[in-house]
Amino acid sequence: MPSLKFTKYKITNYNSLLEILWNFLPIFCLCCIAVPSFSLLYSVDDLNCVDYLVKVLGNQWYWTYEYNLLEAGYDYCFSFESRLLREDVLSVVGNGFRLLEVDQRLSLLQDISICFLITSSDVLHSWAIPSLGIKSDGCPGRLNYISCSINRIGVYYGQCSEICGIFHAFMPIVVSVDNM
Repeated sequence: MPSLKFTKYKITNYNSLLEILWNFLPIFCLCCIAVPSFSLLYSVDDLNCVDYLVKVLGNQWYWTYEYNLLEAGYDYCFSFESRLLREDVLSVVGNGFRLLEVDQRLSLLQDISICFLITSSDVLHSWAIPSLGIKSDGCPGRLNYISCSINRIGVYYGQCSEICGIFHAFMPIVVSVDNM
């Protein structure tokens, strides 16, 4: 029977400085990228530079909006409900989309910093306007917020994108953005 010989390989080309460099150089690059983004992430969530505060309350099956103008120097709050516009009323009015038009639109101003505080009174709702890139869930007992600045004049349509009950498809959102 032939004998098996095991050879020992001697590592002669080991370079400890190179090992340290290719482990710590990517870590250093990631830190250089991460540190400036911390201040950006902090400033996105900063609510001190908001001009208007709009509270959005999801109900079954309509939205309640409240403009809080106390921070802007005015002395009042304005609240209204926004419900689906029925088809017989929509045919009389003549403009708007079926199942997307509401009786009272949320009116906002262009190029103003706005914070939306979103919550719900009964079940999970989702306040979503895809053309503005806004989607946030309204949960009972929890307050979610989104801050944005809309820079185009127009009418933006959205819907509740959470399956919140039998009339889930009948919770449209219409935001009208006007010039200052």
